[in-house]
Amino acid sequence: MENLFLICLIPPATVIDDVDEIRKSISAEYNVFESLKRPAHITLYNPVKISNEQEKRFFKVLEDASYLNTFEQVLKNFKSFPPHTVYIDVEQNDGIMKLQTQIKTALKPLALIPAKEVTKFTPHLTIAFKDVKVPVYDLIMDAYRDKNFKRTFIVTGFSVYKHIDKKWRPYREFQFKDPQQHAKPLSLFD
Repeated sequence: MENLFLICLIPPATVIDDVDEIRKSISAEYNVFESLKRPAHITLYNPVKISNEQEKRFFKVLEDASYLNTFEQVLKNFKSFPPHTVYIDVEQNDGIMKLQTQIKTALKPLALIPAKEVTKFTPHLTIAFKDVKVPVYDLIMDAYRDKNFKRTFIVTGFSVYKHIDKKWRPYREFQFKDPQQHAKPLSLFD
């Protein structure tokens, strides 16, 4: 049997409340609802199917990827992936880029995503997508392109969500651990 997992950052509840208010407003005004079916999140690794046999190793390598210092994350203003996705921009910084790289590198030996499907990481928090058609996309972007939005929070770990009964549900949390405490593989040349 396989299960579908999503590795992501979930902002604090106060930020989620503000984002959900925007998502609900867009849904009501433009009749698009797909983004409300998912928790507000920043994807760190594309959703992947994991067999029961792979699951223990999957979580072990994620544990190994959690050695990182906390960092400040800024969400700022609105951008898009034309012609169907509107999002809140997640400002790139060393912290989020290193976190995503550590997760991707740790999971690479499991070959969960074919190399040709690995895309450049553009951190973002989606507020409308999938059921957004081109004319509606243009209307949303006209309304949000120049709006100001800024929230800042401290990232202390990341989450894994599991797809259960057609919904993404929180499954496991990984709090960051001191990178200085991470055991290094033994080498003859150290």
